[in-house]
Amino acid sequence: MEISEENMRFYIVMRFKLGESAKLNHENLQTVCGDCAYYYQTVCRWNVLSEVKSAINEQRPKVSTSRTLLLHDNAGPHKVRATTQSLRELGIQVSPHPAYSPDLAPCDFWLFPILKDRLAGRKFDRIQDLAKAVNSELRTIPEEDYQGVLREWQIRLKHCIESHGECFEGL
Repeated sequence: MEISEENMRFYIVMRFKLGESAKLNHENLQTVCGDCAYYYQTVCRWNVLSEVKSAINEQRPKVSTSRTLLLHDNAGPHKVRATTQSLRELGIQVSPHPAYSPDLAPCDFWLFPILKDRLAGRKFDRIQDLAKAVNSELRTIPEEDYQGVLREWQIRLKHCIESHGECFEGL
């Protein structure tokens, strides 16, 4: 049975909203679509994108996703057609990002070092346990720290502009 990509995406998102896991969602999609079904990784990605939109709406219920600006580091998965199309459909604007520099990505220069330090030496048997630990640590970071990193990020972006987009490190 041939089902359009748009209908498959709709099915995936709706099943996710009903609480179905990505694994079960994919198995059901395979039952219906056979070999035409999306790969499991694609189903996971659609579930995650739906989760992102729900999280945005939960955290900022008065601000629609159409006023959300996403900055990503131009990594391969971020540029895949399905991802860029999904973000467009969710109304999330993507900010262009210059050539990779760890000094420009707030996650690289600020957040990951914090998490790495706080979670060092801990072993996680399941990805869900790691996700819970990361979420727990994120909640302990004061709002002022997030605001401070945005100010730091602006300084780093200014440096990038002044260097005409050349890669740089060690600020």
